Amino acid sequence: MSWKYTDEYYTEYTRTTWNETAIPYIKLMERMAPFTDELLKRVKIVNGMKILDIGTGPGEPAMTLSGRVGYDGNVTGIDLSEKMIDLAKEAAKQNGVQNVSFLVMNAEDLKFPQGSFDLVLSRFGFQIFTNPEKAAVEACKVLRKGGELGVVVWSTGDKVPALHVLVEPMMEDVTPDETGYIPTPYELGGPGELVQLFLSSGFASATEDRITKTLYFRDSEDYFELYLKGTPLGHSLSEEEESVQKEILRKARLNLERWKTDDGFAIPAEVVIVIARK
Repeated sequence: MSWKYTDEYYTEYTRTTWNETAIPYIKLMERMAPFTDELLKRVKIVNGMKILDIGTGPGEPAMTLSGRVGYDGNVTGIDLSEKMIDLAKEAAKQNGVQNVSFLVMNAEDLKFPQGSFDLVLSRFGFQIFTNPEKAAVEACKVLRKGGELGVVVWSTGDKVPALHVLVEPMMEDVTPDETGYIPTPYELGGPGELVQLFLSSGFASATEDRITKTLYFRDSEDYFELYLKGTPLGHSLSEEEESVQKEILRKARLNLERWKTDDGFAIPAEVVIVIARK
């Protein structure tokens, strides 16, 4: 039986599954902090700036940025997941942060006036947006002239073994839609893809960097807990028959062995960081 992904289906699936994984995602977000640091190194952040964090999740890097823009600046974080925004609001309250706000909002329909922000950031968001082209156009619209957009996404699967250890065996059993499309965590990770997207969306320039970091896991259970509970991969796996689930996990454990160390597992992952200017 043929079927086809629709924007409505994919958007709702994204919202629902990230709501499910919001709390455990915090641990995975902390593990991926080195990639966030690399993104923030590449953009200009000064006192008084107005910054938009698209796909903020439970509040990062919005919370970090709130401390860098001073009392005269402000940061807004948006996310499609209501649960993520609840967590972000609670984090701001617990930390007494006054110059940050969080809103439930679709990145493809930003409810801000044109030119509202000096800087727009998105950390691991564009590869899961239903329509990244729309999100790019919207990001350009809300940036002031001369403002920057900074985005980080995963590279291609062969260069992200820290994720592909699990994704590879999962993809073996995925049925593509009638067009042959299978969504993956590596959307826009190919050479020049993200640069071209932004240049086609109204940005004047865009540059690409590729950075590799090593992610560390105590053991296989640490690895599976982070990815299966902290991302929608766990939801996707649960939709398979039990025998298929067991086989996928068996293959993933074999893949992990390549990266075994005396202290657990040390697995590289490459990201693409693009800085675009309006």
